Formats: sequence, C-alpha cells, structure tokens
Amino acid sequence: MFSSIGWTEIAVIILLAIVVIGPERLPGVIADVRAAIYAARKAINNAKAELNGEMGELSSELQAFSGPISQAAEWSRLGPRGAITKALFDGDDSVWDDFNPKKLQEDLGKKPQISESPVSNKPKEEEKKPDTQSGDYSSGGGFSWADIT
Repeated sequence: MFSSIGWTEIAVIILLAIVVIGPERLPGVIADVRAAIYAARKAINNAKAELNGEMGELSSELQAFSGPISQAAEWSRLGPRGAITKALFDGDDSVWDDFNPKKLQEDLGKKPQISESPVSNKPKEEEKKPDTQSGDYSSGGGFSWADIT
C-alpha cells in the first residue's frame, strides 16, 4: 500500500504530526489510530468469515448443477457425431462403420471407384479474335451499332 513512500516522506509525516498534534497528545492519538486499525481489521475478517460461510452453502448447492452442466459442455465439444456415439453407443465408434459406404464396399470386396465427371475441370482455351473494326465509325465517337448487334 505504501510502497511508493520513502523514508524521507515518513520522516516528514512524523515531524508534521509532532508539530500539529503536539508532543503531549501524540501518544493518545497513536493509541487511537492503532485501535481504529485493529477494529477495522477485525471487522474485515468477520465479514470474510461470514461471506465464506454463506458461499460454502451456495457452492454445495451449485455442485449439484455442475455435473449435468459439465456433461452438456463436454458433449458440445464433441460435436454431433461424438455426442451421438457417447450417448447412444457408450463411446463405441465402430458402430459408424455400418453406415460408412466406403467400409461397406471394402467389406464386399469392391474397391470404390472414382468416376470423372463428363464436364472437364480444365479451363478451355479461348480463341482470341483479331481486333478488327466491323462497323461504320465515320460518324465519330468510336461507336457503331454493328458492333452491338
């Protein structure tokens, strides 16, 4: 709390206390400040103990809800397939092989065939037209209706 206060500042505060309060009343003021600090610490510790007691009751009530919530969070992290596997099949992932077409074909002894689509994915080379003027550009402006139609 007072990490930025050096010894010179503490000495200045003590000298000001002696001058303002006076040497006769200084021991009484120090005792009063000490009693106030002790009372504040005691009140803070009592409040902490009371809050910890109340929070202990609440935490025991909340632990009843933490089990299902953590299970739901775990299922959301698994994704749809993992959650279904865990809930219905007790984590046995081999059940999904019955629905996998690749596994079914391998079990039958057939190798899955990859067929090429009739449309080729290769880009067609476009023929570049020679830049010829086909319309009548005599009217000016570089525009001809023959180019549009």
